[in-house]
Amino acid sequence: MTRKNRKNIILESLASMLEERNMSKVTTALLAEKSGITEAALYRHFPSKRSIYAELFAFCDNAIFSKCNELKKDKISSKEKVKNAFMFFMIFIEKNKGFARLLSREALSSDEQNVSDNVNQFYERYELFIRQVLKEDADNLVTQPGISAQLIVTSLEGNVSRYIRSKFKDSPSSYIENVWELLSISVFKS
Repeated sequence: MTRKNRKNIILESLASMLEERNMSKVTTALLAEKSGITEAALYRHFPSKRSIYAELFAFCDNAIFSKCNELKKDKISSKEKVKNAFMFFMIFIEKNKGFARLLSREALSSDEQNVSDNVNQFYERYELFIRQVLKEDADNLVTQPGISAQLIVTSLEGNVSRYIRSKFKDSPSSYIENVWELLSISVFKS
């Protein structure tokens, strides 16, 4: 098994554990066991538990912002870009439940403060992306692009929390179209 494969297995194991259990009980010993390696081997791939969380979050961040960058280039209306970004975000979370706990910061202890700071920056960057897209069609907005972007991102954060609260049973794909319709009415004039 290559070093990269083992590293991916560790990250996938952590993501799986974040779906299954109380976050305060994720230890390096349990993570090593779930990954099928020794704890010493785990530390050969990652210098600390914090670095494992950071790398897992970096994957989530990259996936979402890669989609945002694609959407920026698409030749569709700003309303469609924002809708697609909103839908992608929620479906991504639905398919990657462990990331929901990272993005809600629920999985993070005070030892992972740097990851928590990264999550805060993630939401700030995501809101900036939405605001920039909305500025493209500012005349079609009910209010300022910044306030509209704040509403959309607040809704995303709330829906992530709602999904966790339901113990991942109330899938976002079952209600997210309706949520988008309500947001759309609040954000766009037409």
